Amino acid sequence: MRRIPFALTLLAALAGCDQPTAPAGDPSSAADLAPTGLVTPINSRIAFLSYTNEESDVYTIGPGGGGLTRLTSWDGSEWEPTWSWDHRQLAMVRWRMGADKVEHGDIFLMNADGSNKRWARSALPTFEMFEPSWSPDGKRLVMTIRLGNSGADIYLATMELGSDTVRYVAPKGVLRIYGRQASWDPTGTSVIYLDELGTSVHRLVPGGTDVVLLKSYWQIRDAVLSPDGKRLAYTRLVSSTNPEIFVMDLATRSSKRLTNNAGDDHGVTWSPDGTRLAFLSHRSGTYQVWSMNASTGGGLTQVTHVEDAEEPAWAH
Repeated sequence: MRRIPFALTLLAALAGCDQPTAPAGDPSSAADLAPTGLVTPINSRIAFLSYTNEESDVYTIGPGGGGLTRLTSWDGSEWEPTWSWDHRQLAMVRWRMGADKVEHGDIFLMNADGSNKRWARSALPTFEMFEPSWSPDGKRLVMTIRLGNSGADIYLATMELGSDTVRYVAPKGVLRIYGRQASWDPTGTSVIYLDELGTSVHRLVPGGTDVVLLKSYWQIRDAVLSPDGKRLAYTRLVSSTNPEIFVMDLATRSSKRLTNNAGDDHGVTWSPDGTRLAFLSHRSGTYQVWSMNASTGGGLTQVTHVEDAEEPAWAH
């Protein structure tokens, strides 16, 4: 069966020595979180998962479909690859045996060419960490953590890279909040995330405000800001079984539907210049990565031709 992070089992109780802590003192200033020394990619690439015999590995490919490169080849699976903003590193999730002798989803890092593979923390995990997203300055990850084996015990947290520090991230006056699929905005001062029901998209300033950007009757599957921070691409169900891709202008709060297909369209991710979107689609009969114009939905291009693709991530 395909690996699904939210179907995790056999989770142990959270060990006190490894429990995420509440933020100490005031949150970092906007200046501390601002992007520094970002590198414009000469040739941006799309990372994705390819499944063989029900196990996944991470690959990268050029936007036009050339230069397919396999980066992992372990037994077992990796999932949820995501790029650092300077395009030099990838974070992902892998199983790791914890201090409690139970396997947990943990954050793993490597260079864009597959070299320098290592765990993000030296401490063995005692809780789940998944859905990582890099801050623009490359100093931290925002992610989802799961405590115990209850689906209700899912919270937003940050990890300071280069240390074993994991802290809850929440609005002012709140210890922790339920959240999924968080990602940093281009300024590094706020995170975008989905709420508990998956029907609203929020913008959270850690230690500050928490506002709703989008609310929907139908479930929202994923949501991410454009590189300039002015548009929100998201996947929303248009029926009980059919997810389609939309883009909302944050200034006008108007949304445009970009896909209209009987097969699943989801997993949307922006190109570095914000002109195109990559996404996962079943329109060809198998799950493959496609791309399209981010304004019109035109210019459809099938990027991958593999047995089974999942979870595309375009370099920022």
